[in-house]
Amino acid sequence: MRFQKAIKRMIALGTGAIMVGSSVFAAADLAMYPNQFIKDGKFSGVLVVGDKAAAEDVIGISDIVSSLQFAATKKVATTTAGAVTVEGDAWKVGTSNHLELSEDVVAANDAYETIRNITTYVDKSNLKALASGSITNNKVTSPYNQYLYLLGPGGDGVIESGYVTYSENDEDVTADFLYFKSGREIARYLIEFTTALESDVDDSAGSASTTGLFLTDFQDVDLTLFGKKYTIVTAKRTTTLGANVVLTLMGGAGKDTMIEKQTKTYTIGGKDYEVTLQFVDADEAQFVINGQTTRKMKDGDTDKLADGTTVGVTDVLYQDYAGGIHSATFFLGANKLELKDTDITNVDSSNALKVDDNTIDDAVVIIEGSDTNSTFKITRIHVNMSADDNYFVASGKKLSDAIKQEGGTSAEPQVLFTENWDIEYKGLTKVNTEKIRVKTSGSSQYNLEFVDGDGNKVDVPIVKAVAASRALFGDSDKPFINMENVTIKKDAYFVVTDGSRKRGERKTYVLQYKGADKVTADNPVLKFKNVGSGTTIEQTYSAGTGSGSQQLATLKLGGADFRVYNTSNSTNDGDLSGNILVNDFGILVDLDASGGINAVVNSTVNITTKYGAEIGLTNLTDPSGITNSVVITIKTPDAEFEGNAKDTIEDLRAMDYALNLSADSSTKVAMSVLTAFTAGQRGTRLTERTPDGETNVQYGYTSYGAFITRDSPSSDPGTLTVDYPESQMYPQVYVAAKGASFSESGATTTDAVTVQRIQVGAAKLASEVSDVKAQNAILVGGPCANAASATVMGNPTDCTTGFTPGEGMIQLWEHTNGNVAMLVAGYGALDTRNAAQVVANYGDYKANLKGTKVTVKKVNNQLTVAAPATV
Repeated sequence: MRFQKAIKRMIALGTGAIMVGSSVFAAADLAMYPNQFIKDGKFSGVLVVGDKAAAEDVIGISDIVSSLQFAATKKVATTTAGAVTVEGDAWKVGTSNHLELSEDVVAANDAYETIRNITTYVDKSNLKALASGSITNNKVTSPYNQYLYLLGPGGDGVIESGYVTYSENDEDVTADFLYFKSGREIARYLIEFTTALESDVDDSAGSASTTGLFLTDFQDVDLTLFGKKYTIVTAKRTTTLGANVVLTLMGGAGKDTMIEKQTKTYTIGGKDYEVTLQFVDADEAQFVINGQTTRKMKDGDTDKLADGTTVGVTDVLYQDYAGGIHSATFFLGANKLELKDTDITNVDSSNALKVDDNTIDDAVVIIEGSDTNSTFKITRIHVNMSADDNYFVASGKKLSDAIKQEGGTSAEPQVLFTENWDIEYKGLTKVNTEKIRVKTSGSSQYNLEFVDGDGNKVDVPIVKAVAASRALFGDSDKPFINMENVTIKKDAYFVVTDGSRKRGERKTYVLQYKGADKVTADNPVLKFKNVGSGTTIEQTYSAGTGSGSQQLATLKLGGADFRVYNTSNSTNDGDLSGNILVNDFGILVDLDASGGINAVVNSTVNITTKYGAEIGLTNLTDPSGITNSVVITIKTPDAEFEGNAKDTIEDLRAMDYALNLSADSSTKVAMSVLTAFTAGQRGTRLTERTPDGETNVQYGYTSYGAFITRDSPSSDPGTLTVDYPESQMYPQVYVAAKGASFSESGATTTDAVTVQRIQVGAAKLASEVSDVKAQNAILVGGPCANAASATVMGNPTDCTTGFTPGEGMIQLWEHTNGNVAMLVAGYGALDTRNAAQVVANYGDYKANLKGTKVTVKKVNNQLTVAAPATV
């Protein structure tokens, strides 16, 4: 028991090992150690010593544990995606639900996700510029809240605006854009007074009058709209009939009050302005600014300087007596707004916003309230902003940039009420991508390239033009097989995918069958090539004699078991080549690791790439040449739309991409895009776009972020490249107050060592292992000392049989279920320890540690390893 506790303590102190290289191995070959005992980077199996093991056996197994813990680590490249950093007042469009990329499709469908789908409105919880506040005048204190309704207050049907898509703008630039459709609402600003803002109705003299036009209690009140401070300069009813109002507001970079003939200097935007109040009378003021004389201005009037700077008057004071004050209050760098509504009792809009006396046609004003002809109340002010043209906001740009670009000299960026905010697009999130390619090998062959379950690049032929309008699936004499009930003959390629995992998480490998020894050969093997890693797999097998179908062996790849059978007359293709009494017999493989052969005709096993793309290959070729194509589909599987799939996307189903691969009349391979071939295409297909200045190439994006490049030369076969992301790519859209700044860090890649501890309990006494063949096992100590070793060796009558004094032994067995056992033993305890040292330091003995059995001797204190002597 002390020995067992010592072993467990050593395991607990270590940190784990992961597999070096491929998870595919020839099980019964010592040259592949320790891969037989490592799956997906973790130790898989048990380490067994006898119940009364010698101290040398315990030390030996401890050395092996240490070796497994620390010698099989590997560097893993870890990439951290670039990120957008915001300084200032900005809100990224997104909650627990991300804004997704909308697809540009040939036929209209519902594949849009707008910024309004993420949230209806933005308020003070998102932007400080929309902070709540209050206004106090002679009548009341009126608290208020501010809101920005994205794409307006809402409506029925699909809002085909305010989404990110890959498209072409009006300047023929093709890229991903934040798109706003002409005539559709961009946003609606709302300020809502929880206690109505109130004023008496007065005449021009300031006396109460039911027919008065002046709302004097509103005048000279400060109001902050979307983070920008304004003063209500004038407030009037538009007619004596009432229930109507026009408010003139003024804000600016600088506000001051000056006495007549006074001179001051102000700095606006880094420029100095020398200002003199030249003239004041009963209702007008006139300034001289940097030598330029303004026109005479009343309350609410503005004038523009030669450099474009606006000056505006908000109040004139003229005391017409000796010693009276003559002054004017003004804004320099002024911004004047006029808000007008001819009927405050409804929510219809009849008046456009005015900015600096310019009418902004696509910004309309709605003011809600009541008017008793003695008291006038305002409860809400809306400004509804719409697109005057199709606006394409490019990555790194603002909506105001797009408005100016589309409108030219007549552009009205003032449609963005107060111009103290904007909508900015910062492109798609940066994530790692893998490449999926359909490429040519000469003009008569298509190869498929993808990244397999171990991260290795696979390059395998899938279509061969063998005659005019005649294609084969795979290559000449090297067919590609993705159906279980089709015979796999020598040199054929076949795909194996672990179907026990969820779609999108499955591991796929492509193997090539390189033939087999007949069953009567010594140590017969099945031979395969892993196309991705390039490694050769020699898999031992055993079976009865004859030509009947039998399970021969189990391939272990990526943590899954793929059973191998010889063929029989039960195959779909009627092949009878499965006689194991001859070399290179035909086989069947359980391609999806389900435990048996699927007899359903045309039931295919798909490819899953490293990052989860699912590639389907449908063979429509036949020897008669009546059909002449292979269809390839690329899908992003998701739990909402496919059975037994991982939760890959949030809302928008990524459209399948489908191509028909065939042979043309010139015996060249050819490529064409398919529409509505799969349910995942929803009756249509992606729109592919060719940028201005390019020819014979088409591009497209799926909502998941897979970027498609299809080259279509005029005289050569077309090709396809898909940059497929490791995770979903999201558009980065911000609603930002003026002054917010953005920076983006690039992606960084670092090397890290991945370690995974061997679990406590992996080491066992022989009596604790009920079935030593039920898992992989490393057995330390021979049959005299270890009952598990005796079981594997067939319980020899003489437990020393096969052992030689002074020699250790390392031997591998593969059981019929595919599990392996490795014996580390010797004639005596010291011989066992010597053998264990060789296993623990296996890297030092690679040249001789091979085959299924070696002997270990210590000569002049040096351990030597050799194949066993032949008898």
